[in-house]
Amino acid sequence: MQRMLAVLAANPAADGAGLVAMVCFIAWPLFQARWMMLVAYIGNNLCFALHYALLGHWTAVAMNGLMSVQTVVAIMLVRQPRLRFAYYALMPVLALASVVTWQGVPSFLAAAATTLSTIGRMQTNDVILRALLLAATPFWAVHDLIVGSFPGLIADVLSMATGATMLMRHSRCADRSDPHPIAGSREPRHHAAIPAAHDHQGHTGRTRRLR
Repeated sequence: MQRMLAVLAANPAADGAGLVAMVCFIAWPLFQARWMMLVAYIGNNLCFALHYALLGHWTAVAMNGLMSVQTVVAIMLVRQPRLRFAYYALMPVLALASVVTWQGVPSFLAAAATTLSTIGRMQTNDVILRALLLAATPFWAVHDLIVGSFPGLIADVLSMATGATMLMRHSRCADRSDPHPIAGSREPRHHAAIPAAHDHQGHTGRTRRLR
């Protein structure tokens, strides 16, 4: 903790970027519509990229920068499904960036978190999206603890709490909407069948750590 406070005191510019990123990160689970959750993720990604750049942790910079590009593509997927191939094409770039900027355990944690959130943003179901983005958060929390990112760690802890709450709420709503959910899934039949084009109404179940 002393090291984290020392990093905080020595890098005021990084602290400012981290604060803005933290606000976006905490806010994403509170949105109902998929596109709003993803927009919050873009702000989160870009500000955390700047935050980590000022701290000198380049794998986290690369992960957040490339994820912001992926999120833009994810937003456009609703109306232009063919862009899914462009989204897939960015995944090897993430892997390459991890190798090029490798800094040991922090790089592994950032890459693992990125993999989960990348898969999450590909979903058209809000519940699955929330679950995968929430699953990425513990990896970021350990990463931020190691590198001394106080804004990142606070965002991680609060996001896990709010994300878990919203995920349970959405899961309960999904269960109540259909007494006969799909086998092996908590998602109701009629809800899973809603096309992605209706997502702007907040009726598809799906958005993490945006990061």
